[in-house]
Amino acid sequence: MTIVLLTVLFVCLISVLHTYLFYPTWVVWRARQGKWAQTQVQEEVKEAMHWPSVHVLMAVHNEESVLESKLQSLAAQDYAGELLFLIGSDNSSDRTNDILKAWAARDKRFRPTLFSTRQGKPGIINQLALQIKNREHEVLRSKSKIESTKYCEANRESNILLLTDASVLLRPNVITELVRPMLGNERIGIVDSTMVQTGGKAEGIGLSEVQYINREVNIKRAEGQLWGAMIGPFGGCWAIRAEAFRPVPDNFLVDDFFLCMAAYEAGWLGISSSTAVVTEAVGQTIKDEFRRKVRISSGNWQNLFRFRKLWWPPTKNALSFAFFSHKVLRWWTPFFLLTGALCLGLLVLPLGNHWAFTAFAVGSLLLAVSLLLDLILAPMGINLKGLRSLRYFLAMNAALLVGFYRFLTGITTNVWQPSNRN
Repeated sequence: MTIVLLTVLFVCLISVLHTYLFYPTWVVWRARQGKWAQTQVQEEVKEAMHWPSVHVLMAVHNEESVLESKLQSLAAQDYAGELLFLIGSDNSSDRTNDILKAWAARDKRFRPTLFSTRQGKPGIINQLALQIKNREHEVLRSKSKIESTKYCEANRESNILLLTDASVLLRPNVITELVRPMLGNERIGIVDSTMVQTGGKAEGIGLSEVQYINREVNIKRAEGQLWGAMIGPFGGCWAIRAEAFRPVPDNFLVDDFFLCMAAYEAGWLGISSSTAVVTEAVGQTIKDEFRRKVRISSGNWQNLFRFRKLWWPPTKNALSFAFFSHKVLRWWTPFFLLTGALCLGLLVLPLGNHWAFTAFAVGSLLLAVSLLLDLILAPMGINLKGLRSLRYFLAMNAALLVGFYRFLTGITTNVWQPSNRN
């Protein structure tokens, strides 16, 4: 029995260390060696003879506080090709619809669709993508057979979809830099931007969230450079070829991860662009981030089962190894922590060894005291980085557990509420 408990404890420990320490360190180091896959040509593409048309898709719900700035950043894009902005308002009840109408009146590139009932972000993205498809069909119907053939040939790779959130602001060159890699490599179907979180403060979890995002940026970029298998875009601003787009299933919560994995399933590559930089105000309160990550966790489990053939077995190819190491083990971490703690307790308690029992008890007590201390000190304006990082780590893993429970009990809707950001 002792051997079994020790084995399980060891597996739990190695799994957590692999996903949080070994894999991130190794993949970033490996990418810095410069021996990349064919995706490295992205940095060599200079100017294009023909820049493809880009359709920007965005779902919004009660985003009046950030929408004006967002639309300004879209209108200011320095892109040589055709740009259209298709924005779906998900039954907004604030000034969101008025802002969209005003922009559509003065800039014909903005084409809002105002929904009177909640659709959910994936549902809106699906419908906006369908509008593009219907528009192309109308163009084809207006042409002769020969003209249609020529049009299809000329526009085979000309449509690129850019999905973005209202809270994410784009620098003027972002769309150009997201499209550029696709012109240099016809196998690249996904290009993510580089997310920069702003406004991180010592109060709340702002700094912890910034550290997490920065770390993820480096990991995703390394995965794209090495294998063309960046494991999921951040979702705030990223591009996908129209021919790689697949409708998101009903009630799926994390549309960006689904679309990325569906593209990989079809043989496309995905990378992160270091030159397409976007910014977003970081979440500051643990309550808001917990709610957001519970929703993401539920969606993660949907994608985990839907794309199980992409990550199992993890030794099948580079994609399966990256998927398993970066995401699957990460999503399983709360179970590793609970199982490991249980095994450790079962190993220590029956021994009757005073020192072993004392060490286990003191360790458990220190963990509880650390969390309690941070909760007490935070309202007093005393923010200790180590304690805050520990609480952030445990809270986010608790969110994974809650998300798993909601996944098991059934997900019946994918409507969302915007995150409160500073």
